Amino acid sequence: MKPLHKLLACSLAALTMLAVACDGVPTDPDLDSNGPDFVKGEPGPPSGHEAGNNLSFPVIWAEGVTKVAPGAPGMDPVLGGEWWYWWGTEGVDPNIVPLSCPPDPDDLTRCDDGVPAQAIGIVPPDNGELVRAFVQKDPQNLWQAGSFNSAATPVNIDLLDWGDNLESVDWYTRSQVRTEVVLYESATAGDAEAYGFPMLEYEMRHTSGWGIDEAHGLAATPFNHDVVPAAVIGPGDQATVYTYCARLTIQKLLVDRDDVRLADLEWVPGEGWAEPDGYPDDLINPHLFNGSVHEGGDGPGYYSAEINVKGKIIFGYTWNVRNLNEGAGHYRITFSLDETCGTATLNTFFVDGITEIMLPLEEEAEPEITLSDEGGDTGGGTGVLDFTNNLTYMDIAILERGGGGGGGGGGGGSAKKGGRK
Repeated sequence: MKPLHKLLACSLAALTMLAVACDGVPTDPDLDSNGPDFVKGEPGPPSGHEAGNNLSFPVIWAEGVTKVAPGAPGMDPVLGGEWWYWWGTEGVDPNIVPLSCPPDPDDLTRCDDGVPAQAIGIVPPDNGELVRAFVQKDPQNLWQAGSFNSAATPVNIDLLDWGDNLESVDWYTRSQVRTEVVLYESATAGDAEAYGFPMLEYEMRHTSGWGIDEAHGLAATPFNHDVVPAAVIGPGDQATVYTYCARLTIQKLLVDRDDVRLADLEWVPGEGWAEPDGYPDDLINPHLFNGSVHEGGDGPGYYSAEINVKGKIIFGYTWNVRNLNEGAGHYRITFSLDETCGTATLNTFFVDGITEIMLPLEEEAEPEITLSDEGGDTGGGTGVLDFTNNLTYMDIAILERGGGGGGGGGGGGSAKKGGRK
């Protein structure tokens, strides 16, 4: 169950009509790529329609295949839409709450008290952290972080991040499980120039909500509402990696995930794990889901990459276990890289001695989808890197329990060793 302060934060976010989406493409066909002019002294009126999430964190296009994102490379941020005050956080991870508020339309120097023709909310404190955060999914807020085409340079992944929900809890036969993977490349003395570092990065702030109501915005200074805002620039020394060759495969194990015989399984590219020919035991079923980025599209039922609310490129799939399962037991989720990806050739690699799986700094995960049947309080899987087959997998438990379902990931979101929030 979520703590009370998080439920209140979610309710506040719902009132502001903000939602997490990961489309990455503006939904308004009439949106000018240059966006509207900023109006001094006004937070920007509601647009009446949503846009996709802006790219805030740098990305490397490993095979030279790009994903459409709002705005254009090198553009100046357009900050004419909704914004919030933000002046820090309180609490201890994972129970951190943003200190933030929308401005009051009756007095933009104060937090909105929710009552028309009245302005008695607090004045956000000038504590050295106070900024304006221009929220995602508003077509009047538009920006795009830096990117690099690495088709001519092999990308050896530094860090791999499995979604926190998969690492932290077990799920149920009536759950919806968000499976997320994020790939990172970091600037080092040897390869910073090869991958275009440093790249343009925009700092983001968590303004409100949790899960599907979670909202983030681009940090801008000064906090004075009547001064044209300037985006706060991040270090740009780390980037996510978008590979057109990514594939996700889900299979039911016929034995316990700790069974030593699972080491005998062989990887069949494009199909999944299988027992060797003539093997005496049945260890795993054929795949019940098997999708790749280069073969699919966007939306439910496909495997794809998306720009999340924090502005990062992540790989995601919502596994509706209620409709896609072979009973309670252990399941293997595999993230692999196809050698041939349509017209592209694989240029992304997990390398022994270089690639590592990021470890959570906290033990509790916050689901991004929360319905009536959340994940269990214990359990979770452990990510494994298979350098020989250029893949990573995780064996998780699906338990038998009635009720609704829900569960989301925090890939690329929670603090982890080697990564930034």
